Amino acid sequence: MNSPALPADPQSVRHAVLRDVRRVNRLAQAHGDRIARRHGMTMGQWELLRRLRCCAGPADQRELCCAFGVRPPTLTALIDSAEERGWIRRSPHPDDRRRRRIELTDAGAEAIAALPHLGREVDDAMTEGFSERELERMAALLRRAAENLRGAAR
Repeated sequence: MNSPALPADPQSVRHAVLRDVRRVNRLAQAHGDRIARRHGMTMGQWELLRRLRCCAGPADQRELCCAFGVRPPTLTALIDSAEERGWIRRSPHPDDRRRRRIELTDAGAEAIAALPHLGREVDDAMTEGFSERELERMAALLRRAAENLRGAAR
C-alpha cells in the first residue's frame, strides 16, 4: 500500500504528520488485536497483563491509569474483562479505601506467558523494510515530538 505524497504546503505537511502518526497508531493497535485475538485476548488486555507481570506486587489502579494514559472508566472496563476471565484480582488498597490494587493471578501469568512477544511482533511488522539508520532517525524524531508535547503541556 503506497502512502499519499506529502502536500507541498508546510502547514499541510504539519497536519499530515499528526494524521499519519495517528493512523500508524490505529493500524498498530488493530494488528496487535488480530494477533492477540488468536490467543483469546485483546492487545489492551495483553498490555495490562504484561504490566502487571512486571510489577513486584499488586499495582495501584490509579497508577495504572496514568501508565496507560487512559481515563478511569476505560481502565475499569479493561480490568473488569480481565477479572471476569480470572486473569487478575482486585483488592482494597491498604491505606485508602477509595483505591483498589490489581494483581496478576496464576491464570493471568499463564495467559501472558502464552503470548510474550506481541509487542515485538507488531514492531517487526511495522518496521519491515526500514534500515537501521531510518529506524534510528524515526525514533529520534518521535522522541523529539514527544518532548515538544511535554513542554507544551507545562
